[in-house]
Amino acid sequence: MTDNPLKPDPIARYRAVLESLDPRLRQAAKLRALYPLIEPQVAAGVPHAAIMEDLAAADLPVQRNTYITTLRRWRKARRLAAEEASQATTTPAVEPNTTPAAKPTPPLDAIQGRPSRIQTPGDLRKIRDMRIDLDALRREGLANRAKASQDTEIQHDKE
Repeated sequence: MTDNPLKPDPIARYRAVLESLDPRLRQAAKLRALYPLIEPQVAAGVPHAAIMEDLAAADLPVQRNTYITTLRRWRKARRLAAEEASQATTTPAVEPNTTPAAKPTPPLDAIQGRPSRIQTPGDLRKIRDMRIDLDALRREGLANRAKASQDTEIQHDKE
């Protein structure tokens, strides 16, 4: 136990969270609920083995592999959520006084039948059987170059 009465020991905090959860949840789900309590301990330098001992004392014995894998997934999900939130806040809002520019042209699809991701052998067959319109591909490349040169001109104007 700790000497500070305002901060109960980690085992008591783990038990309090675990009691509020559905007992039918998987271990990984219970761990995800506990990671907001675990992460500050890790940042403070508490060894993972000690945290796992505390979890076992709180009636949640976990294997090291389960603990580490769930921790990595939880951190990755948190990092991705933070990146999405930062991207949402950094996107410039359209000012009401500005007039909208001309309607953007629809994207030129020079390659027809292109899968968005390669996940199955069928996707590879689609790539093999794609039709490529070379004229449209050329127009698409020219449009991308023109857009890139406009972007660099805008950046130079801002400086």
